[in-house]
Amino acid sequence: MRRPRHSEGALEASVRGAQITEKRAKDLAAKSAGTTADLDNATIALEQAKANLIAGEAAVSSAEANVSLLKAQRDEALNTVKVQELAIDKAKRDLDFTVLKAPYDGVIGNLSVQAGDLVSAGKRLAALVPIRDLYIEANFKETQIAHLVPGSKVSIHVDAYGEDPLEGTVTSIAPASGAIFSMLPAENATGNFTKVVQRVPVRIALPQDALDQGHLRAGLSVIVDVDTRTAPETQAVAAQ
Repeated sequence: MRRPRHSEGALEASVRGAQITEKRAKDLAAKSAGTTADLDNATIALEQAKANLIAGEAAVSSAEANVSLLKAQRDEALNTVKVQELAIDKAKRDLDFTVLKAPYDGVIGNLSVQAGDLVSAGKRLAALVPIRDLYIEANFKETQIAHLVPGSKVSIHVDAYGEDPLEGTVTSIAPASGAIFSMLPAENATGNFTKVVQRVPVRIALPQDALDQGHLRAGLSVIVDVDTRTAPETQAVAAQ
């Protein structure tokens, strides 16, 4: 818009100059110091300058209208870009949904689908077994956990291999017996109470070198012997 505005200013200056020239010509003609031809030329120049000014103002109005149109087109283009960007993001997200990513490393087992099968949301497709993150959950009697503390060393005998025992470590002891976490815990409100020795789940970590070999499998039977003498001193004192 700067160039049309500058042109309009120049035209206005031309009109003012033509007006001054015409006035001077009239004054000279009135004093018989100027010719009629000079006055006519000045009048024609003034009319021409006014016509040019009107044309310039029309050009400015047209340019302003074009600017408004271009701004509207620019806004529409920006909106189109935003819509396309949203469409791209949605397409990328939909593409990511076509890839199933496991939350941890492991081996697929119990696969229930084949290539080309149509599956619905929530359908179980397979089981993922973390071969290198296995652990032992030993159910000790409540009479055996008095001196069990995390950090104690454990001798592990795996029935499936019959090799030399592995050395594991107690990592945690459940805060309640297994019966508390069952689907239908026993209710003793009737008064007919029969004392049953409860089992407390104890988690035992396996040695990393045994896990890296990949021979162990989830669900195998093991026999564990906890050496309570190897418990960390601070926790052993607390347990006593």
